[in-house]
Amino acid sequence: MPDHLLIIGGVAGGMTAATWARRQSPTAKITVVERGHDVAYAECGMPYVFGGQVPNLDNLIRYQTTELKEKHQVEVLNNTNIEGLDLSRQFVEARNLKTNQTQKLGFDYLVLATGAKANRLDIRENYFNLEGVFSLRHMPDAKAIDEYLKKANPRQAVIIGAGYVGLEMAEALKMRGLEVSLVSRASDFLGTFTSELKKQIIAELTAKEIKLFPAEVLDIRGNKKVEQVVISNSVLSADIVIIAIGVSPEVTLAKANNIRLGASGAIAVKETQQTNFPNVYAAGDCAESHHLVLDKPCYIPLGTTANKQGRVAGINAVGGRTQFRGVVGTQVIKIFDLEVATTGLSLEQANKAGFMAKEITSNSVSRAGYYPGAEKVFTSLVYDERTGKLLGSQMIGKDMVAKRIDTIATALYGKLKIEDLLQLDLAYAPPFAPVWDPILYTVRKANI
Repeated sequence: MPDHLLIIGGVAGGMTAATWARRQSPTAKITVVERGHDVAYAECGMPYVFGGQVPNLDNLIRYQTTELKEKHQVEVLNNTNIEGLDLSRQFVEARNLKTNQTQKLGFDYLVLATGAKANRLDIRENYFNLEGVFSLRHMPDAKAIDEYLKKANPRQAVIIGAGYVGLEMAEALKMRGLEVSLVSRASDFLGTFTSELKKQIIAELTAKEIKLFPAEVLDIRGNKKVEQVVISNSVLSADIVIIAIGVSPEVTLAKANNIRLGASGAIAVKETQQTNFPNVYAAGDCAESHHLVLDKPCYIPLGTTANKQGRVAGINAVGGRTQFRGVVGTQVIKIFDLEVATTGLSLEQANKAGFMAKEITSNSVSRAGYYPGAEKVFTSLVYDERTGKLLGSQMIGKDMVAKRIDTIATALYGKLKIEDLLQLDLAYAPPFAPVWDPILYTVRKANI
């Protein structure tokens, strides 16, 4: 009888594990158990549906359950929750959330792809009972927001949290015609962006009439439906509230079964995505990654990482041999007309990690200055003064920023030094770059 691979959780980590496991093994039995209805969709695309760039949520769905069965011979049990896990006897108890029927599923190998859950505000417990208060994490959240926007036609939105999802939702709802207020703790406002990036982001948000409130949220009020958000220095009117204050790894099953967690609270994994149990793997937003610059485990939940980890977990669970070496923390976000990108460590993060860090910055242009469409690009490069080791970069501008950060990400992966960047043979033509690319222009200022 062929080995049975059971995957708990779908979407990026779980479904990638399933499809790559099938490529590796034509004979293994593969079952995916997913608590939601949709098992394979692009979570990162959800804000763009609300802003109108993507027509509807159906455009984000990658596979239906029938397709997975027909194309990949993967059995999917959606709308099903895992009620219990017994690692010693190798079975789970699964309950169908629609019929309430339960069944036991045995397995030889297990992949945990349980993802992450949206963080909640530390205020009274029942604020989520108010109509019009949402978080945005999974497809059911997106469907609920979409339905509410169409039915209630809200006019005043309060976004709580100025991270990536908060900023994307602020833009989306503004594009939809709502008045938008963006609230975040002063200490968390715009996260780890440098002061120059924060200044430009704030200027862009202000120009687009997003009201900014660096403040603490004290309460969310209303009579059945949300009406106000009380913050430390004001009271904001609201008929829709989006809470986007980050996520935490969903590790309930792991903790209950002595699967080791790392310092971040996510599941600790080896380069093979194997946990402390030889037949149990973990992938996606429930698992840690190895940070190649810090040389230690970290928790950076991103779709790119989930897909890479899922591939490795799926291949290895059915007998393959491959590794996921780690991440450097590369991220990019569109904020109206701005592209904002980061990779590696900021100056503050690098010094905190014990490096003798130095930052060099420049203002350059995205294309030859005389060519139409050339835009200013601010570039920050961080390196260790003692060793010359490149540590990170942040960039902001309105043109060709997103892909330039990939050059630095590649350099970090290759463990290049700051002086090595000056030797890079980067493409040049007036429509695409100045003769001294912004990266090279910045390195020149280091006087190496």
